[in-house]
Amino acid sequence: MTDEAGDRSGPGRGFPPPWIVVEKAESFCVEDASGLAVAWTYFSADADQRAATGAMTRDEAQRIAKAIAMVPEMRTIIRSLQDGLAEAESGDPDS
Repeated sequence: MTDEAGDRSGPGRGFPPPWIVVEKAESFCVEDASGLAVAWTYFSADADQRAATGAMTRDEAQRIAKAIAMVPEMRTIIRSLQDGLAEAESGDPDS
């Protein structure tokens, strides 16, 4: 994403956690804390329509939406692990 000057290094649009999954008609919407849609997953109960369009089953769409909604939490966990590793490495006398 670029800002008005075309600079990619500037701050991007924020999607504040927590992200939640909201069921809509034949879809799940992942929304951030302010209610902004972050992602949509679509499903169909009709097997013929799924075959023709590639739509997912309801369970598949819900599972993927839940995984997407976990992204902010997983980023926090990864950052904590990276910080812990960096701290451990900086205290290592062999480095």
